[in-house]
Parts: sequence; C-alpha cells; structure tokens
Amino acid sequence: MKFICPFIFAVLLAAPLWAKTSYYILPVHLKNVHEDYAEKIVSLTKEYVAVEGNEVVPNKSDCDYLLQIKLIRKEKGVAVIYEKRSPEGELLWSYGHIAYLPEDFAPVASYVAREMDRWEKEFICGFGFGAIGLIAPIKFVDYNYEPFVQFNVESIKMAANLNIAFLGSKPKGVHGSVLGASFSVAYMFGRRFVVPYLGAGINGGLVATEIKTEFENRYGLKEEKTESESVVTPGYFVELGLSLKLKNEVHIMLESRYFREIYKMKNILDGSKEVVHGFSVGVKFGV
Repeated sequence: MKFICPFIFAVLLAAPLWAKTSYYILPVHLKNVHEDYAEKIVSLTKEYVAVEGNEVVPNKSDCDYLLQIKLIRKEKGVAVIYEKRSPEGELLWSYGHIAYLPEDFAPVASYVAREMDRWEKEFICGFGFGAIGLIAPIKFVDYNYEPFVQFNVESIKMAANLNIAFLGSKPKGVHGSVLGASFSVAYMFGRRFVVPYLGAGINGGLVATEIKTEFENRYGLKEEKTESESVVTPGYFVELGLSLKLKNEVHIMLESRYFREIYKMKNILDGSKEVVHGFSVGVKFGV
C-alpha cells in the first residue's frame, strides 16, 4: 500500500499532459453569408484547435464542449461569433469580432482556440454522509458525516473535508469515534454530465475507542469498568469517485476511499497494536 499514494500523485501530475479538450462544431449559422465562408471558418477552427493541443471530434456524443459558430453579414463586413457550450447546451463562453476580409478569419479562429480553453474555475461547498469502516485495530462500520469545500480548476479537483464519525457498539460493548480533517487532489476524466475521478490526499485527526465491562467486586456488587485508547495521527488515502453536475448547479458525488494512518493504536480487546486503516463510502451534495 505504501507505493500506491506516490503512484496516484504521479498520475495526477501527468494527467494534463495527455488530456485533450474535445469540441464538436455544430452546423454554422449563416445570415446573408455564402456557404463557402462556413467551410473556411470551420477548417480554420479545426486547424487552430489542434495547434493548441486539443481536438475537434466528429461525434457529438464524444465531445467535452459544443462549439457554435455564427456568421452574420453586417454593413462593413461579417460578424464572426463563437459560442462555447456544455454538452447539455449551456452557454459557457462567447466571443464576437467583425471580419472585413476573408483573411481576417484566421486571426479570429486563432484567438478563439487560445482563449476558449482557458482554465475554468468553480467553487463548491456542501455536505456528505455515508459509512466508514475501521479494519484495524478493531473492526467497526458506522455512519460518517463530511462537510466539505471544493475548488475545481479545469480538470483538477481540490477538496478539504471534515470527517466526523461515532462508531457504535460493534463488537458489543465497544464504542469509538473518528474526528479529523483531510485535503485531497483528484483528476477528473472529462467535463461532461457524469465524470469519474481518481485522487489521493492527506488526513489527520483523532481516532478513539472505548470499552465498558461489568464485573462483581469483592462484596458481590456490580461495577462498571471503562478502558479507552486513542491516537492522534496523520495519514494518507486514495479515492475513487463519480461526479454528476445537474443543470441547477447542484453537484452530486459518489465517493469511496481507502485510508491508512501513520501510527499504531492499541486494540483494547486483546492488547495488540496495529496501524489504523480502513475505508469509507458515501455521497456528497454541493452547490
């Protein structure tokens, strides 16, 4: 497991190097302009999009964005209008320029290919809940609550979370809690309605367990004995998730993690010591 986190971070750093933004060009909207101009502007757009390291795809279902081009005859030239839209049709970016000569199409297409692929930024905050399970030192599974803030820069997702879990009586008589915070970086594979992501992060906090047992004292009376163990420890985790963005800007994320802490903790049932590690699964809602 110690090799997984460095590997995930290497994947995140290298991901932008192979990732391309894909565009699908919708039929050009013409108003009092000859069809030859449409062919020219589309050809130039494809050329300059490729120069920027991106691509124009032939199928609408394969694109990250839609690109609508409009050519409208004006008194002194042709208005060239570009609209970058989400696959669902939401307008994300637009640009317009007057071309006085056909030769003016090239600098317009070059400018658009550069500018429309600028980093998009998005800030999200919300709340999540799910299940958290300790594998060691004691096996627990219980509810997990997770308020979070998230910042997306293009295909990179950065998130800070609070983790709050109160572990119930499983095994019998044993209770516990997890109170911590985490920071993660993930790469989102696409910019569509449903986007998978893979990431890793660091965490830290308090893991505590407690057991209460009854016994009879020498007078035959029942008494209760409490034994507890806790550790404050940093750690790391890997995460795998699926992000859904609805039209009303509500984000839903299904996420699973495997986490492993640095320090060992005593098992209050048998006295052995093991590194704290486990998993969590849950759903997050953010706006």
